[in-house]
Amino acid sequence: MQNNKGVNMMENIELVKNKKDCCGCEACMNICPKNAITMEKDEFGFTYPKIDNEKCIKCGLCKRTCAYQNEKESSKTIESYASISKDLELLKKSASGGIFASIAMKILEKDGVVYGCSLEREEDRLTPKHIRVDEAKDLAKLQGSKYVQSKTGFIYQDIKKDLKDNKIVLFSGTPCQVAALNSFLGNIDKTNLFTIDIICHGTPSIKFFQDYISVLEKKLKGKITNFSFRDKTEGWGLKGKAYYIDKKNTKKEKIILSHLSSYYRLFLNSSIYRENCYNCKYAGDNRVGDLTIGDYWGIEKEHPDYLKNNGGVIDEKKGVSCILVNTPQGKKLIEKFGEVLEIKQSTFAKVAKQNGQLNYPSKKNKDRKKILEIYKNEGYEGVEKWFFSKLGSKKYLYFIWEKIPRKIQLLIKKWIIIYNICSIQYSSKEKSIIW
Repeated sequence: MQNNKGVNMMENIELVKNKKDCCGCEACMNICPKNAITMEKDEFGFTYPKIDNEKCIKCGLCKRTCAYQNEKESSKTIESYASISKDLELLKKSASGGIFASIAMKILEKDGVVYGCSLEREEDRLTPKHIRVDEAKDLAKLQGSKYVQSKTGFIYQDIKKDLKDNKIVLFSGTPCQVAALNSFLGNIDKTNLFTIDIICHGTPSIKFFQDYISVLEKKLKGKITNFSFRDKTEGWGLKGKAYYIDKKNTKKEKIILSHLSSYYRLFLNSSIYRENCYNCKYAGDNRVGDLTIGDYWGIEKEHPDYLKNNGGVIDEKKGVSCILVNTPQGKKLIEKFGEVLEIKQSTFAKVAKQNGQLNYPSKKNKDRKKILEIYKNEGYEGVEKWFFSKLGSKKYLYFIWEKIPRKIQLLIKKWIIIYNICSIQYSSKEKSIIW
């Protein structure tokens, strides 16, 4: 016997047959009318839904709401921009151009609410999770990139209530989280909902991140109270910062150099994401958010005239964002709240040149299986040991490289490219003479 949604009322529902079919968005948990679904960790810390069959009434809502396993609406980009916030304080605390924070501040000024990822302390551990912010003083919690899966909990239910109460709502998350929210909300009025998806490489598990923090605490001989994945103290780039209290109860800070951090390198090398991230249906030009934002890597090549040192309005040292406007609602968001931004015209093709996940999903690193097995058997300390063993003497070169200002790094890279091209041309010419 089947119900009106085509679900066999006699059989237990199986939500995830293959790990590549689940993004961990938690929409199924939110939609279940009997609270029969919980998220459980596998041996690597990745979470997947588990159904309590004694509570389950076989209604099929979880299967129908799963945006990742069903075809859901997406949009082609309408307009593309390079952008930076005019608010220098918000810009300073943001990973790149401060776009999300600037728009969020305007939403809060209109008595709206903002949802995004924060690093919260739970059971004495830093935990990335989505929270609701309705006061400007709490907005800083949502600023900055978080290179880890975020717990959404029952946040979709809270958003639904806010929309029914006629609140203006801004939601920021990974594309799969935005798609999950839209699917969960169904046909309710979304006039006051604005969504921003990020250009996402992939998501490591919360447990993996927390275990990295524990190993880092042992190295620092202190307790980490906060962590910035993208610190701009030394300019726009890929450096982190740990905030910690040492044994003498003194507050300290430690810059984390990306080339010398196991977590950063494994993240950037696509070694530690969820299984589905390597087949992500949202890594391309079909976007699910009203806006898509990310770093505008390569701005110095695509639009050198926009930069301050060439007479433009964008100070590259402070970070530059790209904005993709994907829907009429996204266009409305820019028109209504965009006066706080410096916005310059670009194209999707230019933005996508150095943002690979606008073209295709991250490619699985050949060492991923080995790394996860080491983690499973030896914990993060085993991963750390393996990483530095593989790094070898290169760590000294990376240490020097990380100390070079980004502007000089770009210049060095440019000369290396020129040198390689010249070498190839010379080699080809030499061969033609020989033959």
